[in-house]
Amino acid sequence: MHAYAANVYTSVTEELSKAKDRRFIAVEQEFFRLWWDTVATDSHKRQVRQLVKEGRLEFIIGGQVMHDEAVTDLDDEILQMTEGHGFLYQTFGVRPQFSWHVDPFGASATTPVLFALAGFNAHLISRIDYDLKDAMQKDKKLQFVWRGSPSLKEKQQIFTHTMDQFSYCTPSHLSFSNSSGFYWNGVALFPDPPKDGVYPNMSLPVTKETVSLYARTMVDNIKQRAAWFRTNHVLWPWGCDKQFYNSSVQFNNMDPLMKYINENSKEFGVTVQYATLGEYFQAVYKSNLVWEQRGS
Repeated sequence: MHAYAANVYTSVTEELSKAKDRRFIAVEQEFFRLWWDTVATDSHKRQVRQLVKEGRLEFIIGGQVMHDEAVTDLDDEILQMTEGHGFLYQTFGVRPQFSWHVDPFGASATTPVLFALAGFNAHLISRIDYDLKDAMQKDKKLQFVWRGSPSLKEKQQIFTHTMDQFSYCTPSHLSFSNSSGFYWNGVALFPDPPKDGVYPNMSLPVTKETVSLYARTMVDNIKQRAAWFRTNHVLWPWGCDKQFYNSSVQFNNMDPLMKYINENSKEFGVTVQYATLGEYFQAVYKSNLVWEQRGS
């Protein structure tokens, strides 16, 4: 809580407020609520309310956690979701529109059924059988309409996006360095952050000397992933577990890198932008494609 979660929400709130194009999604509510109740200042709370109103901070799932899909009772899944959604609605007047289940190990048919009945507009998963994922990538079938219940059929179907082989983390390998890719954060210290507030920085910063190398690495990965999807929009998740605890470092490296790619978009053949999950799914929806239907 002290080394990671509190600093994620404090620093992200402050950094989002500095630039209108920046975005962030917050998933599980357990740590956010702890931060809101015990750490956030009145200023932070005003900023969060404004960011949510503007759609630049988006709550995804909104339950206390991403529930386990193998052994958790249905009653527990519903209860923890209800608690999280109740807090968000009472505090901000919003209801999450999309589910984000990138970390449960395995994807059961019960979860998309529950999420469709709960009113989610789209579902996102990641950890499935590697061979199945590889086949889905090759056939551009990572996105589909999931009917998890043979009896409820279309009453509970939900559009589902499967993360590709890189999962939910930014690729960490860079061919031009032994650093940690696009992470720029170092390692948090337990049980508390460093007294001077400065974390070690393990990635090469984006500078005039490195920006071209970073850009080409990122564009190559975007194009690799684009070949696995049917639309022209690639969801390129930026971050990893608790990575944004020092988000000023993150954004101060991401901003110039994205600007460089867009300024050279004719050469690279891509443009990039910050986006919430809702903005991504809206772009996919506007593609007006007919999607494969899959059963349980």
